[in-house]
Amino acid sequence: MHLFAAIPDSLPVATLDLIRGSEATPILTLEPWDPSKGSDQSFFSLATIAAGQHDSDLSRWGAQLAAWPYPVLLRFAQEMNGTWYPWSIGTSQNTSDDYRAAWSRMHSIIRDKAPHVQFVWAPNAITEGTRDFTDCYPGDGVVDYLGLDGYNWGQSPGHQWQSAQKLFSESLEALGKLSSNRPTLITEVGCADGTTPNLKAEWITDFFRVIESAPSVLGFIWFQMDKERDWRFNSSPASTESFRSGLARWMSSSPLG
Repeated sequence: MHLFAAIPDSLPVATLDLIRGSEATPILTLEPWDPSKGSDQSFFSLATIAAGQHDSDLSRWGAQLAAWPYPVLLRFAQEMNGTWYPWSIGTSQNTSDDYRAAWSRMHSIIRDKAPHVQFVWAPNAITEGTRDFTDCYPGDGVVDYLGLDGYNWGQSPGHQWQSAQKLFSESLEALGKLSSNRPTLITEVGCADGTTPNLKAEWITDFFRVIESAPSVLGFIWFQMDKERDWRFNSSPASTESFRSGLARWMSSSPLG
């Protein structure tokens, strides 16, 4: 199960306890920003993180994670190859060098205090509006899982319908070249409704084909919300059935299944 928190927040212990009680492992995304102020926040530029200006917050997070001594995956500053966050490459003069330095500082502080935490590095899928992410990879020594986010926004102004194959395949191949030693998680995935119900159902079927053909993918987290689009897999009976069938097939063929 997936939680999101901004760096000024505190560890959501009660929610983590509920997730642990359901015998699941939480993924906690830690975002260095004030989510109420948009992407232009120089206070949270990558250079400021690398220079230690947010060490007190990172140390507090490390201490709080240390006090919750159960398995947890920490995802920091995701989708850095997009344009919509203060830590995006190109925003506030951020560079890929800055990103790697900021990640390494975060990792050092939190790993020192909470050595049981595992770290997930997660770019956005390479598509319209994003850049290549390979120069942002901080290295196997400070990453435990490779992540990847991708959404089919559907046919709308500024977007076009993309198959799961088109959306994910290039990026999964790039991740495999970055590291053959780290497993992959699809840390966010969703699909908008199409003009007819069968389109989303077919997209979901295609998605499962993609991850079935990628042995490095150990799991995925569907973005189960009606937000910018209705991303939910159960937005129609057809999409629900497609998801159930695909999940059953994938789990039966997976080594972890």
